[in-house]
Amino acid sequence: MPGGLSGILSGVALCEEAQANAGTCGPDSLIGQTTVSVGLGGDPFSVTGGRVYITKGYGGAPFGLSIVNPAKAGPYDLGKGACDCVVVRAKIQVDPHTAALTVSTDSSGPYAIPTILDGIPLQIQHVNVTIDRPGFTFNPSNCSPLQINASLQSTEGATSATSLPFQVTNCATLKFAPKFSASTAAKTSKANGASLQVKLAYPKAPFSSQANITSVRVDLPKQLPSRLTTLQKACTAAQFASNPAGCPAASVIGHAKAITPLLPVPVQGPAYFVSHGGEAFPSLIMVLQGYGVTVELVGTTLIKNGITSSTFKTVPDVPVGSFELTLPQGKFSALTANANLCKSKLLMPTTFNAQNGAVLQQGTKISVTGCAKAKKGKSHKKHGKKGHKGKGGR
Repeated sequence: MPGGLSGILSGVALCEEAQANAGTCGPDSLIGQTTVSVGLGGDPFSVTGGRVYITKGYGGAPFGLSIVNPAKAGPYDLGKGACDCVVVRAKIQVDPHTAALTVSTDSSGPYAIPTILDGIPLQIQHVNVTIDRPGFTFNPSNCSPLQINASLQSTEGATSATSLPFQVTNCATLKFAPKFSASTAAKTSKANGASLQVKLAYPKAPFSSQANITSVRVDLPKQLPSRLTTLQKACTAAQFASNPAGCPAASVIGHAKAITPLLPVPVQGPAYFVSHGGEAFPSLIMVLQGYGVTVELVGTTLIKNGITSSTFKTVPDVPVGSFELTLPQGKFSALTANANLCKSKLLMPTTFNAQNGAVLQQGTKISVTGCAKAKKGKSHKKHGKKGHKGKGGR
């Protein structure tokens, strides 16, 4: 599927494995229907009433499908099990960088698309799958020409690749006004460096009325430079690709959390410095996990004239209610300070690019928490002698 074309899992029950295999999932998991045409010649027999259910993780992917098809054609009843049907299983993979979905049916085994049942060749000619659960699917906020790609495999091992154009319209009408803020703690030290917390929030608005972010760039002020001793502790790209959990503890420099209406739980996880051979400075990679989904936000790092810039070139085209990144102080903090932050004007130039082409540029003011309040001096009133008028006084 193209990036941005997906489904809303909040409010949808994921069918359990046993029920998915048996074809007995409940209506809370139903997301669509099927029609299958079988038989030779120009007038195949159409089997209607098939059902598509979304399931818990399947085949190593975070989600799956249970596609339940009636198996009655005239006098023939080829159904099996409690559902008197034929069940086809598929896995739904989520690209960790674009969140695009890939749906793959089993290529073999008891839940593959059947070619023969009880000795009767099926000769499948058409398979129509319609995902029509109300409020389930949503479109990208990017109106660029996209594609739906497919790879088909025959029982003889031959393969065929195909694609269909996909493009939505009216993206320019989508609003783009995310709110972005940042803060740091006043107390810093050579041992524990400096902290930074950034927050992004979308205003409340009807679903699909706002454009999603496609890329972000932030420039930190000179008063908050990167900590070189921490950059040198970055995880290697090979180790990160193998298993981020095996990265050195010193390479974990923060924590990120995002809330999206697509999932019933937040996605959150650690932020790493990761060193790639061809880059002058380590990348900042946030690994967000939740509900079986893993998303990696990758930011390239540039340090020039004492200013650290982070650019996230690829942000998934999915709606986000809020996002937070915390870079705390500590032995291996990401940042340090070279000035009294309470007496500094901390400005962070920020650029947000939307999926629909809109651009938001601002100078984000970094607020400083924990600064000592200025002491108010005591005021002393001068009291002069009061004159008293007596008789004849004036």
